[in-house]
Amino acid sequence: MDLNLVKIFVAIYEMKSLTAAAERLYVTQSAVSQSLAKLRAALQDELFIRRGGVMAPTSFATTAYPQFREALNAIERVTRRVEPFDPQTTTRTFRIALSELGEVGWLANIVFEVRRLAPDAHIEVVRLVTENIAEQLRQGEVDIAIAPIGIPGDLERTLVKKQAYQLIMSREHPLVSEEITTARLMTLPRIAVPSDSGSDQLESIQRGSAAYREPAVVAQHFASIPPILRAQPDLVAIVPESIGAAWEKTWPLVVQPLPYVMAPLELSVYRRSTTHDQEILDWLEQVVLRAIVALPEHFETITGGK
Repeated sequence: MDLNLVKIFVAIYEMKSLTAAAERLYVTQSAVSQSLAKLRAALQDELFIRRGGVMAPTSFATTAYPQFREALNAIERVTRRVEPFDPQTTTRTFRIALSELGEVGWLANIVFEVRRLAPDAHIEVVRLVTENIAEQLRQGEVDIAIAPIGIPGDLERTLVKKQAYQLIMSREHPLVSEEITTARLMTLPRIAVPSDSGSDQLESIQRGSAAYREPAVVAQHFASIPPILRAQPDLVAIVPESIGAAWEKTWPLVVQPLPYVMAPLELSVYRRSTTHDQEILDWLEQVVLRAIVALPEHFETITGGK
């Protein structure tokens, strides 16, 4: 069988999409469709069936995938000895899953480090959806993800941050100079951001209080919090300490410690679990780790007048 057909089979299986498989292989979708037709004829099986917007593998394809994947791995191990990965010349697209805060705080560092070492490479940010990221990493849709500990499965990860949370409020808040107890905090109207990685833990703690009340405002992005607090000084929010410290310097806001114990959110760098391109993944992981740990964060870029 033509080796290119094997590559296309593996790409479709891992990406669950003809379009995404074509993008990975830098060919047209038409070429992928034609190759799939040849594969179906050669293997006498439908192989992939469109279901709910994805290309779902048949039972035969599921059985064949590990053997095709290992065959490609063996070939790649041999060819890497002849043509090793060179960051200076690669034109590869690296796909990195980040939350809103991850993109604000670390993307500039990651772009800087990747372009410094691999000037012709491309970076594509994928929105981090915690419940989907494990599957995206396993299927090769994402190369690297920065996500909280607790992603299911045996994915490789490296702990990079422990993120505590703080209370933040306007300098004009009526209680800005007072010590706020847990009971009092539960009665205050607050802004919640359910997309945040720590939101489930926050809600669990707060719902355990008899004084719990629903959030006054539910926002989709942290960036909306400072202007809301400035315009509505009776509101409060609970945010990661790194972003709270940055906002305190650029907005008329004050941060205070939480009156209750909340375990810090642990963030890790996860890497794609498919076994091909190990050398490239090793390089990318080290670049991302260095960008997060060794370079300053950029949460202060969400700025405003005092």
